[in-house]
Amino acid sequence: MNRLKEILIFVVPALLLGACAGHSIETGDNFEVVELPDGSVVYLNHHSAVDYDKDFEARTIEVTGEAFFEVTKANIPFVVKTAHGEVRVLGTEFNVKTAADELEVEVEEGVVELKTSSETQKVKKGQRAVWKKGKQGIAKAKAELKFNVWLHALEKEFRQLGKELKRGGKKVQKESGKVGKDINKGAKRLQKELKNL
Repeated sequence: MNRLKEILIFVVPALLLGACAGHSIETGDNFEVVELPDGSVVYLNHHSAVDYDKDFEARTIEVTGEAFFEVTKANIPFVVKTAHGEVRVLGTEFNVKTAADELEVEVEEGVVELKTSSETQKVKKGQRAVWKKGKQGIAKAKAELKFNVWLHALEKEFRQLGKELKRGGKKVQKESGKVGKDINKGAKRLQKELKNL
């Protein structure tokens, strides 16, 4: 019985840690597209990262760097946390960019709520909100939608990858045809040799 207790002392915490484990994705020099468990999609710019719980029931994600979000509507708010504040939404498309002393949110569709340690503001479609360390409050302006530059670069990479896959697929098809012919020739030779035995 004591042996069972000893095993449970080690196994139960490991299972709990595994169940609470999260996903971490870092881009480095690449772009990344992540589909979250709720169906929302995150497009990560270069040198950016996201962390979220495996089950994603709380619909909370942490961002470092820059990410564009397409959030599926649900009864539970979607929350993006950064080092400087958080963005809360129900269903929309928006960009979050974090830097050492700054948090910027631009909304392409819908409305989000930007919350920092000192204030909370709603940011609507076509608006940009910026919080800077040492400055008073959140500044709003017309959205510049600069994130579209890197989103288009990501789209271009996907198109190029699609072309390469298509070319590779044709090459594989051609090579597999050659291999098939070689196998048929080998099988016929083997049959002849077996008949001669």
